[in-house]
Amino acid sequence: MERRREKGLRYLRGRPQKKQSTRVSATSVSHYATSPPLYVTKTTPLLRLLETMVARSFRRIFVATANGVLEGVVTPMEVVKHLLWRSQEAPETPVLSLISTPVAKIMRRDVISINPSESMVKSIVVMRRNGVNGLAVVDGKGLLKAVLTVRDVLEKFNCSLAGGSVEEYMSKSPICISADRTLREGVETMVSSEHRRLPCLDGSKPIGLFSSRSIVRFLGGRDLLRQAGKNLGELMSMSVADFTVRSPPIIEPTISISEAWEIVKRSSYGSTLVVKTGSLEGFLTEMDFLKAVSV
Repeated sequence: MERRREKGLRYLRGRPQKKQSTRVSATSVSHYATSPPLYVTKTTPLLRLLETMVARSFRRIFVATANGVLEGVVTPMEVVKHLLWRSQEAPETPVLSLISTPVAKIMRRDVISINPSESMVKSIVVMRRNGVNGLAVVDGKGLLKAVLTVRDVLEKFNCSLAGGSVEEYMSKSPICISADRTLREGVETMVSSEHRRLPCLDGSKPIGLFSSRSIVRFLGGRDLLRQAGKNLGELMSMSVADFTVRSPPIIEPTISISEAWEIVKRSSYGSTLVVKTGSLEGFLTEMDFLKAVSV
């Protein structure tokens, strides 16, 4: 199997692909999954992974051996959990030393996967059952072949969304965070609630979205350089507002779920605040759209 290196990143490549073979079912996972998959090895420093997540807007990066055997995955939540743990254990740790951490120390090993020959209906069931928005596509030898995401299901697969309004699918009374809280308080809320996205409020007014991805954007971007002289304790004392995205999609609860998806898919957030007359009514994510898929 051929490998290509690009700044410490790796791709798995098979033979050059021809037009879709009739032997590959149009309902199989391999027909819709994204390939070749990008992966890193366990020794890759966290900074390289963060830079890639930010530059390519990836929500997960798999960890594999040099031969492509799947070993784990890193999502923004693994980064956030590690940040919280390190700041609690050693608050005097310089911020820049955090990003030299090898991926092996933060990756999650319990990766939800699916075989390339399985049906797309099965993949939807697996995603719904496990509450994940992405699956590793792995063959019988444990080799990482591709990645299948909720967006692949919603944009590529010939499926339709059930009828109904946003109000029927959204998360009502979502856990929120106040803009005047510290990053530590925001991360603790995120980890304890197991919600990677929290609507950010100024008083009762929704002003944006505080998420694990927004923290990753900070750590993997130029903003980190401005805080390079700080330690983890000082970083965690910064305001949630410094890590909040101010322009997520905003929709009304009465529009149809299909209309809502057309709005969300044009953005890079994968979620939207549901607001009525200036008041937060709920929160809608890609997983909520997956629930609306008719199979």
